[in-house]
Amino acid sequence: MYFLVRRVIGRGAGESLEQDYQGDRLTIGYGALVQLPGLQGQIALTPHQQGAAFETTRLQPLLAGKATRKGKLALGDVLELPGYEIELILAPSGFDLAVEVRLTSDKPAVIRTGLELDDSAFNIRRMSWLLAVTVLALFLVIPAASLFDSRVASTLRQAPLPDDGLWSSGPLASAHRTAGVTEDCGACHQEPFVMVRDDACLDCHRNTREHVDLEIHDSQAFVGERCASCHREHNEPAHIVDRNKSLCTDCHADPEPWAVAGGNGMGAVSAFTGDQHPAFRLALLRPQGPGAAHGWRTERVSWHGDNALSEQSNLKFNHQVHLDADKVQDQASGQPLACSACHVLKEDGEHFEPVTMDNHCRSCHSLNFDVFEPDLELPHGDTRAAIVAMEAHFIREFTDPVLRKDRAAQKPRRVPGKRYASAACEGSGLECGRAEAMKEAAYQFVETGCITCHEVTETGLSDIADRWFVQPVRVTGDWYPYSQFNHTAHLSLAGGSEAEVCAGCHEAATSVVSTDTLIPVQQDCLACHDEQKGGSLVDCVACHQFHQPTGSVSILAREVSP
Repeated sequence: MYFLVRRVIGRGAGESLEQDYQGDRLTIGYGALVQLPGLQGQIALTPHQQGAAFETTRLQPLLAGKATRKGKLALGDVLELPGYEIELILAPSGFDLAVEVRLTSDKPAVIRTGLELDDSAFNIRRMSWLLAVTVLALFLVIPAASLFDSRVASTLRQAPLPDDGLWSSGPLASAHRTAGVTEDCGACHQEPFVMVRDDACLDCHRNTREHVDLEIHDSQAFVGERCASCHREHNEPAHIVDRNKSLCTDCHADPEPWAVAGGNGMGAVSAFTGDQHPAFRLALLRPQGPGAAHGWRTERVSWHGDNALSEQSNLKFNHQVHLDADKVQDQASGQPLACSACHVLKEDGEHFEPVTMDNHCRSCHSLNFDVFEPDLELPHGDTRAAIVAMEAHFIREFTDPVLRKDRAAQKPRRVPGKRYASAACEGSGLECGRAEAMKEAAYQFVETGCITCHEVTETGLSDIADRWFVQPVRVTGDWYPYSQFNHTAHLSLAGGSEAEVCAGCHEAATSVVSTDTLIPVQQDCLACHDEQKGGSLVDCVACHQFHQPTGSVSILAREVSP
């Protein structure tokens, strides 16, 4: 089994070191896998259901204020030992058990043995001093020489001599194994024996933004928070991003101090459960003014899965019909339409490519409008261009004597869903062409055609170019812009067919109008990820980004020299 031990080092809020161990059980204390100076005795922990079982040797720790030698621990339980606290925390993926060790006294109890240095022979003291000097020379003095002269550093690294690489607690994260960083410790450690400063991080990460807009929130609230508070380098096997949820809940459990006048406000969150996490909030697009004359506004609304919210995309679409295997099949394969026939994932695995007429609809829904010219189609997306195309075509058909004669002689077959245009007309070519164009426009915008998929408003004007107004279409591309979701991971892990997996969260098979909001609610996610029920647990940063796209630019907010 694999165990993770996080030691809080006390050099700033949220700073800790992590180390992994392997064995049948995790032992902590004297002569154990995890050595704790001054701790007499030993405690052994083994995974048990959603927590752990423990037993002690020569120790009697306190659990919830009561002394006990063995028992069960749940997530968040703390064992109090002489000089230390051991808390059972959520184990990251790949680990069977994880604990956090905190020092509760600057001077933990010291183990006394029968052998004291004062009772030993003189040569033992002398050898101790010699060994101490040797260790200092090999592991401090000689490696430190490389800090002050790059040529000495290069010589030490190439020779079989100790260099500053001995001071590294682990390899670099893969993202930092790049030229100029891997070979040069000074790229980050710019001052000897000083913790890595934000300046060194922002030398490369110049476009990184803060968690908030510091023109709105008080910057003093973030004083003392370093890049390295969350990003722990040389700390494998953990990720370079510290995923401890307390880094988030320390502030978000009480959002009142962060409230902004006129804002939507944040809900209190301390865990991902039904009662400790606020309801998801959708980003609904709302047209402003008639025909979205003043653009579109994004409205954040709590989403509970009811029918009170409707999408106003100005598009008409019936999911139920398109997913009915008896009514609609793929033109190429003859199989029922799958969700991926229209909804194609982008490379990020989260968002989808826009659904367009040309890429997804035209193969079944052609825009031809004259049965006498079945290969001729209307332009899409431009109402005026479509009307001009109809007028130009019919005027040419009835103005050109040859075309007019050929048209009158044809008897094309009737096509379902298409108007049977006039073959002949009494009057001038211009009059006949305009009259036929008006009939076709009325058919497209009133009966079937454009109006099948679009919201069309009749203005009451007589001119064909101004008589109908097709409402602009704007489909929401990101319903949850302040969270992230990996569709690829969920599709591959679910184990069902594509239709079953998608239908598990999106009730498209029963949706007959496009105003339906087919977006999952919080309960859909809690079914698998509820912390109170176990299962597949997730941390805050699995769904939420810390560095917001609208936050202040870090290199400016932290007064780092450009």
